[in-house]
Amino acid sequence: METGLYPQRHRSHDVLRLAGWLLLVALGAGLTWYGFTWTEEGEQRTGASASVAASAPSAQSTPSAAAPSMSSAPLSGDVPQIVAGADGANVRTGPGTAYARLGYLEPGARAEVTGRDGKWWQIRYGDAPGWVFGELVTALEAGQSEPQAAATAAPAESPSAGVETWPAEVFQLINQVRAENGLPPDTYNETLERAAQLHGQDCQERGECDHSGSDGSNAETRIRRAGYDPAGQAEVLVYSSSPQAAVAWWMDEVPPDDWHRRTLLSTWVTEVGVAVVPTGRGDYYFIADFGRPN
Repeated sequence: METGLYPQRHRSHDVLRLAGWLLLVALGAGLTWYGFTWTEEGEQRTGASASVAASAPSAQSTPSAAAPSMSSAPLSGDVPQIVAGADGANVRTGPGTAYARLGYLEPGARAEVTGRDGKWWQIRYGDAPGWVFGELVTALEAGQSEPQAAATAAPAESPSAGVETWPAEVFQLINQVRAENGLPPDTYNETLERAAQLHGQDCQERGECDHSGSDGSNAETRIRRAGYDPAGQAEVLVYSSSPQAAVAWWMDEVPPDDWHRRTLLSTWVTEVGVAVVPTGRGDYYFIADFGRPN
């Protein structure tokens, strides 16, 4: 009987060995299937995330056609530039005076152009895009190193335009911006013009200009002295090179720091007179006196 037990024990070992091999094969197949399935799903998940990330910028840029120009990609040395005019130019976060002010370009300062929206140029300003009003700057073509002389000198010296017509042009531009803001036009008043002209001549003689006269007078005193009896009055002035640049400078303000802009758009004053007087330095004093008669 002892002899009969050995063959049975050997058969049991064979069965266990076969079961072990089958278990190893099954385990290997399971690991292979799991690894293949995990990798495939992982790649699918990764692909889906990449697709969403790639589509996000285009979804954000859809509302504005100008959005692609906001790219921060480096520009070549031949890109167009703008040069700030004699009054300099405020830099804003968007193409309009309602946008926040980022900073200021000094007269003669340059910046690379990255886009345009109507009369506004988009520029590279530090690490962020900025916007400047086109009337306050001169655009340079690619490769052009200096503004053309005619472009900068024409407003001051063009005999065909005639500086004598500039007060009327300023008046028209003031009423234009009033109309754009749904306001009635101001009326031109020659007595207010006389007050502005006398103050401009005083500024010319002194070589500087602000709202105080050389005799210490303020705007109300000068307006009354010229013969105008005001129930209300105001004055705006600027050193500038053209009527368009002067009015653009006055309007390029954001509340609450928009004293000049509010004066041009006021309903408290209803009449205006304008003077344009040479500074002797190639630009002009633009002075507008406003009033509402008693």
